[in-house]
Amino acid sequence: MYDNSDRNSQKYEGAQKSMTEEFYFTKIFSDRENERIDKLLRRRYPLIRLSVLQSFIRSGKVFVDGKRVKDGAFRIQIGQEVLLKVAGNEEEIMRRYGRSAPEHIPLDIELDVIYEDKEIIAFNKPAGLSVQPGTNVSNKSLYNALLGRMEEFFFVHRLDKYTSGVIIVSKTHESAKKLSELFSSHDIEKKYITLVKGLVKDKLDIKTPLDGKNAFTRVEPLEFYSGCTLLSVQIFTGRKHQIRRHLAMNGTPVIGDEIYGDSDANEQFKKAYDLNGYFLHCSEVSFIHPVKHLEVKIKAPLDVERQKIIKKLRKEG
Repeated sequence: MYDNSDRNSQKYEGAQKSMTEEFYFTKIFSDRENERIDKLLRRRYPLIRLSVLQSFIRSGKVFVDGKRVKDGAFRIQIGQEVLLKVAGNEEEIMRRYGRSAPEHIPLDIELDVIYEDKEIIAFNKPAGLSVQPGTNVSNKSLYNALLGRMEEFFFVHRLDKYTSGVIIVSKTHESAKKLSELFSSHDIEKKYITLVKGLVKDKLDIKTPLDGKNAFTRVEPLEFYSGCTLLSVQIFTGRKHQIRRHLAMNGTPVIGDEIYGDSDANEQFKKAYDLNGYFLHCSEVSFIHPVKHLEVKIKAPLDVERQKIIKKLRKEG
């Protein structure tokens, strides 16, 4: 719940001016719809015990859009600004509250920059690289790769670990909030390439609801191979694992998908083509720039591994 008292409802700008160097102050922009505040903090700080994060909330160290929140079950929306104010710097906080796991440290991971300006930067994320570290994820992530390289950065959307392609990172608070709002309102056009089991002959709109919410996926065949189809996919909503779930419901699961796919087909394909993970790639993202107000179209080519697979499939007919 919000604490709306005059003493506690000050905007973060005012709070920031009153703070001294003994406080660690960080901003997080929500990139998930209707997420609990304690869950968001757990994703941002996976190496801090949940009980500690909950105590931060209860003791009034967490603000949402400038208002103090003391309930871990408080639901936040995409684009809302979450602020954490804790005594000590980040290194001291991790030493004091962190679990016995690798710390959030900068890692030298090669990154493919496909777009950059003063407000945003975009990468062609490889399959197998997580965006952020988590409970079941090593600290080899895009987050760790950016630590030490950028003074501050904000993730405004996400790609699953084995989904490759365009990932956009904001460099400023202003652009982060505006981009998060664009993703929330689905005013960003996202296109994917995927390889699925079976034959998809024609363009197809899949509108089966997911988790009780509307979901809209459009697929169009690009190439046909023996036993599988290369598809162009566009999504108009942003449900969890939307493409993978919709294609599985259609009877044409994504090749390599261990959750929604065909385990026998996956095993056979891995042996024949040495595919790591599943075959799903975000090939293009288009949007109106949050500051320049001009259209931006960011494209990411398939990685070498998946290009080799396509070439081999073409040769086999």
